[in-house]
Amino acid sequence: MFNLCPYNTFGLQVHADDGIIINNVTDLRKVHADNVIILGHGSDVLFTDDYKGTVIINQIKELSVEKDGDDYIVKAGSGLILDDLISTLISRGIYGLENLSSIPGTVGAAPIQNVGAYGVEIGEFITEVKVYDLQRHIQETFTNEQCKFGYRSSYFKKHKERKLVITQVTFKLSSVFSPKLIYKGLQDESFESALDLRNKVIELRNKKLPDPKIAGNAGSFFKNPIVNSNIAKDLESQYDHVPVYPMGDGMCKIAAGWLIEKAGCKGITHGNVGTWDKQSLVIVNRGGAKPFEIVALAKYIMAEVFNKFGIKLDPEVRTYDAQGEVSWENL
Repeated sequence: MFNLCPYNTFGLQVHADDGIIINNVTDLRKVHADNVIILGHGSDVLFTDDYKGTVIINQIKELSVEKDGDDYIVKAGSGLILDDLISTLISRGIYGLENLSSIPGTVGAAPIQNVGAYGVEIGEFITEVKVYDLQRHIQETFTNEQCKFGYRSSYFKKHKERKLVITQVTFKLSSVFSPKLIYKGLQDESFESALDLRNKVIELRNKKLPDPKIAGNAGSFFKNPIVNSNIAKDLESQYDHVPVYPMGDGMCKIAAGWLIEKAGCKGITHGNVGTWDKQSLVIVNRGGAKPFEIVALAKYIMAEVFNKFGIKLDPEVRTYDAQGEVSWENL
C-alpha cells in the first residue's frame, strides 16, 4: 500500500495500491499500469476512498529560460511548485505571473485547471504544453489553442479518458513589469516592483485562505458560477454589494463565496469538517476528517445555495474514488 496522506492537502488518511515517483520522461516510459492517477502536490484533489491502482507522483523539475527581445521563453518542468517558480522568475526579472503567487500546486497541475486569481489566468501566458501519453507511450505537444483554456477548464480536464502526463509547460513572459490591477483588492494600490505586487497578493491570500499544514484543505472548493446577467441583476436588486463580474455575451460571474455566506454556510462545522470562517469557499479538515464527511458537507452547501438562489454550484476539486476520477454527479 502507498500512503497518500502526504500527497493530498486535505490530509486525508487514504492509500493507493502502488505509487511511483517520476523524475523524467524516461521514468514514464517504464510505467505500464492500467489504473493510473497522476499527482503533483495534491492540492486540488479529493479522495473519497482508497485507490485500487497506481499513483504517479510527478517530480520533473527541469527549468530553462531564453531571452527573446523584450520577452522570455520559460520552459518549466511540471513537477516544480508553481509558487517557487514565480518567486524564481521575479528574482531574475521575468514578469507576468505575480498575481498567481501563493496558489498551491505544481506547474503541471496549473494548465489542467487553468488556475487563476486576482484577475489573471495562467493560460494567458502558456504557449505550449508537453505531455506523455501513457496509453500509446508517445510524447505530444499542445499549442495554447489546442489546450482549449476556459474558466477553470482545459482540454486536459475535459478529456480525462486520455492518460496524459504533463511533463513541461512553456510560458511567454516579459522583461517589463506591467502590473494587472483589475481585482478590487489591488485597484487602489501602486506597485514599484513585481516583488511588491507578489507580496501584496500573498498578504491578501493569507488573510482569507488557511494554510493546509494547519487546516487541511484544497483551496477554493467551488467554482464561481457563471449565470445570465438577468439573474445577476435580480440579485443586485435584493442585496447590496453583490460581487458580480461581467463575462460578455450577456453572462456574469458571481462569487461563490458570497453565495455560500448568504446561504448561511460560512464558518459552519459538520462533524470533523467545516467551511473556513474567513472564506466560505474553502472546506477544511478540522481534524480526523473522513472523505465521506467532506462529500456530505459539499452537497449540503450546494443544496443550501440552490434552495436560496436557484444557482447551481460546481466543485472545482478533482474527485477520485477507488476506481479513478469520478464526476460529482456520480458520488
